[in-house]
Amino acid sequence: MTDSKSLPGSKSLPDAVQTWAESILGPLTVVRDASHPRPGSRVWEVTHQRDGARHFVKISPTPKFFARETRAYRQTAPALGAGSVPRLVETNPQWQALLLTAVPGRGVTSLPLTPARRRAVHRQAGAWLSRFHGGPRDLSPQDHAEAAAEVARAVHGAERHLESAEDLIGERERETVRRHAAELTRLDPLPRGYVHGDFQPIH
Repeated sequence: MTDSKSLPGSKSLPDAVQTWAESILGPLTVVRDASHPRPGSRVWEVTHQRDGARHFVKISPTPKFFARETRAYRQTAPALGAGSVPRLVETNPQWQALLLTAVPGRGVTSLPLTPARRRAVHRQAGAWLSRFHGGPRDLSPQDHAEAAAEVARAVHGAERHLESAEDLIGERERETVRRHAAELTRLDPLPRGYVHGDFQPIH
């Protein structure tokens, strides 16, 4: 097997997670580190020994992200159209691991697009994202409670961020931040929907 563990600087797929993936897919011939160049990204492309089928194994950085991503793939992604998003094959809560199918295509940033074509791609992406967001009827009572908690967290977190800023901003800017944070408490309920959280071109 070609293994990413032999490549300098690559992240190794934990043996236990590889064993789990092979218990579902069968023997793998290639394990390639496909993580993004940022801390906490742990993704591997794996290739099936029998038919060369490609899948991805992803380890979520926290239980919260694992739960959110699992739910998105199970409940939201299927409504976005076959072949437009990866399909969730299986999850492993013990390792916070997800096993996903591969989707054909290339990252937008790797394509030599004209400005007009790039704008068209962004319009297409925006239309896809609007379907992903859904609407209030797509959300459960727990979702609405979590959304309200996020607003409250933003209000109370403003002062904490001001403390972290120390002398980087002046008193006038501080009062502006406090004023806008206070206005959040006086708003009517905001429109709510799913949030993608990482919607950007990939390399």
